[in-house]
Amino acid sequence: MKRLIALDQALLSWAYARPFKRTWFVKALIIIGDAPTWMITTVMAALIGQAFNQAAFEQLATILVIGFMISQITFGQLKIHVNRRRPYANPQLQQALNLKIINRDPAHGSKELESFPSGHVLWTTLCVGLISFQLGITAALILGWLIPAMIFLRPFLGVHYPSDAIAGLLLAIINLSLTLALAPHVFNVLNELKNYHGYSMAYWIFMIIFLIVGFKSWLKRV
Repeated sequence: MKRLIALDQALLSWAYARPFKRTWFVKALIIIGDAPTWMITTVMAALIGQAFNQAAFEQLATILVIGFMISQITFGQLKIHVNRRRPYANPQLQQALNLKIINRDPAHGSKELESFPSGHVLWTTLCVGLISFQLGITAALILGWLIPAMIFLRPFLGVHYPSDAIAGLLLAIINLSLTLALAPHVFNVLNELKNYHGYSMAYWIFMIIFLIVGFKSWLKRV
């Protein structure tokens, strides 16, 4: 355990010590990796699916919603019950590393005791994985680089330990697997509901509620 802690701290020190400049690219990555971007992506997939009768995009929206619901339960409980202090808020760690760490992402990492796990890595891995599964290799090639970029970005900004990022990655993989296991059953139910009058209205009421609840939950995390 001591070796793992030492490795975690060494990787944090290495990542944070890289030259930092608040470029448009860094700002874009911070926004892209957070939950609201992927929630909006979910609604856009639903809109494309229904407006242009594209079943692949409608199914994509469905599996993204399932993934969000599963992840919100698991991720939320970890954030509540694992009160790990973020690197920038851990003076003992900084003293041990002989490194001054500041919060380079105050808009998304202000809750000092919610370091574990990384939400940016979780949401990015989950959504990129589901999009790639649904839309194929082209989507994976276009979006896949976001996962390792996010794993590096969070320690680089001083708001997560590398172990937080890895935990987010592993949790996303588990939740992605659960989502794909549940998806066929949900598709069957939705296909039956489509035969009922008012399905479309109910669908969009649900998506609006999904956005509202999702944004409220996100606001508690930042």
